[in-house]
Amino acid sequence: MSWRATPETIVLAALLAFSVLGLVFMGSLVAEPKLLFGRSLSALAPSLFPSIILTALALLCALLLFLLVHGEIQDFESSTNRSEWIRATTFFGIMLLYAVTMQPFGFLISSAIAVVLLSVLMGNRSPLQIGALACAGPVLLYLAATRLLAVSLPELHTIELAYARLLGG
Repeated sequence: MSWRATPETIVLAALLAFSVLGLVFMGSLVAEPKLLFGRSLSALAPSLFPSIILTALALLCALLLFLLVHGEIQDFESSTNRSEWIRATTFFGIMLLYAVTMQPFGFLISSAIAVVLLSVLMGNRSPLQIGALACAGPVLLYLAATRLLAVSLPELHTIELAYARLLGG
């Protein structure tokens, strides 16, 4: 039973801790759904998907840490170099920007900005592909979530009205 405190295992332990904390404080992290005459406007609880993801993340992190500690798998062999840390930090910054811009800009605009930044970070240099992905991806995800799953997402009022008129709602 040996465990080395490598950057990878420290990040893994931190992800485990944060996912468990997210599950514990889910009520404070996810807003209650809108109510109309005492009844929820959403078919699914807004905390369902985050709970599923955080549970899966916690289980996978715990499993990997268990396997590392008990020597079932070898520790990570390659050391993370400086450029990989810069990319990881940039990714974290983009996700932080995405979370911060969600409330003032709404889901569609903040998602489009995040998709553009992530596409460039991943090495895509085609403006046509980046533009198509940034326009189509968030719109399709928004329509699938709001129309198929009946989930209430934060959005600008004018954009919601435009979708309601466009879709006859």
